[in-house]
Amino acid sequence: MSPSPATGPVAAIVGMGDAYASRDNRKDPMRLAVEAARAALKDAGIGRQQVDAVFTGRSPWADKRSQWSNIFISHMQMPVTINSELTMHGAGLTASLGMAAQMIAAGKAEYVLCLQSDATELFVDAVAMGAEADADPQFEIPYGPTIPSLYAQAACRYMHEFGVTEEDFAQVAIANQAWGVKHPHAAKARFGEIDAEKVLASPYVSSPLRRWMCSTWGGGTGGALVVTSAGNARNFAAPVYLLGYGSASTHEYLGDRMNMRRARFDTLGPLPNITHTATAEAARQAFAQAGIGRDDIDMAQISVNFAHMGPILLEDLGFAEKGKGARLYREGRTGIDGDLPLDTNGGWLSFGQPGISCNMDSYVEAIRQLRGTALGAAPSKRPQTVLVQGSGGMLAAGAVAILGNRT
Repeated sequence: MSPSPATGPVAAIVGMGDAYASRDNRKDPMRLAVEAARAALKDAGIGRQQVDAVFTGRSPWADKRSQWSNIFISHMQMPVTINSELTMHGAGLTASLGMAAQMIAAGKAEYVLCLQSDATELFVDAVAMGAEADADPQFEIPYGPTIPSLYAQAACRYMHEFGVTEEDFAQVAIANQAWGVKHPHAAKARFGEIDAEKVLASPYVSSPLRRWMCSTWGGGTGGALVVTSAGNARNFAAPVYLLGYGSASTHEYLGDRMNMRRARFDTLGPLPNITHTATAEAARQAFAQAGIGRDDIDMAQISVNFAHMGPILLEDLGFAEKGKGARLYREGRTGIDGDLPLDTNGGWLSFGQPGISCNMDSYVEAIRQLRGTALGAAPSKRPQTVLVQGSGGMLAAGAVAILGNRT
């Protein structure tokens, strides 16, 4: 099972590696994955022959071959007892850490490698692929949706139900960009810091979402984590413990969620709605297992692909009442001097979404911050606990991991 407060953490990350690509330094997803995996193994001080299992998210958008995890271990000449893709959309990669912990707890593995890479904009037409992958072929695709237009429906409903405004969304973009300008690999860093006037003057992509309220694809990234037992982790220099984990999936297409009338989770709010996400249930599980409260979290890395998702996810995670999440941004609480530094690499909005690897980017940033090796800005007080949240699909799935420097 995943860690519980009764037994303490089951698993820990003892190796981490990351890799980056750009238009001037093109690398395909396999090369990024190999670079990151080799760096993670070197960081852990183990050989590839010691890895028992490999988990990835779904196949990269820039390399759509099926059974991608099998292709990776073949490329690495690294036979394992099991490898698999976790395909809860992007949330599957976040969930891979929980699956690794379960393998370790069951005595089926000593070392598990979790990894992901992508470089969407460097190899494919991401706009053309997006809605085709995430829209209903019968009831949505005939109307020609894009990913922004699907997410805009949730933004409109959120504004209607809770009186949230475009000015609130602008605060999210401003806060993320303030972090992003300090990160060497952030896709929007070159534009400098922004203000509300600049955000609200940018053109609509899909009303009410303006250009600065939308993430960009941004280069290519790869990340890999070596996971082992908490007991074994004591032999390593800088272990990061998995304190709690949770995940949930509720639907596939947005229209399915709009029609949902019943669910096993009471964390999803009164149904039907599209202003609560599966992250609320994932967070309930993760905090219950960790045995800590929201006040014990020093930092968070979450999946804000569009500005309205920042407040919604903070609410689902329990850091704010429903409809009040934008206040954390307005009050500066997510900034470098705030009590909840958030998306410290710029997040998906400013660091960018290289593709399916964006959830791994959040893990990489969390671990770097916990270790005190951030590539960009860091708060004055080094965090001891970081929450990592991953989403996938059209509000379809969520996973939450709580990481800590100590058990």
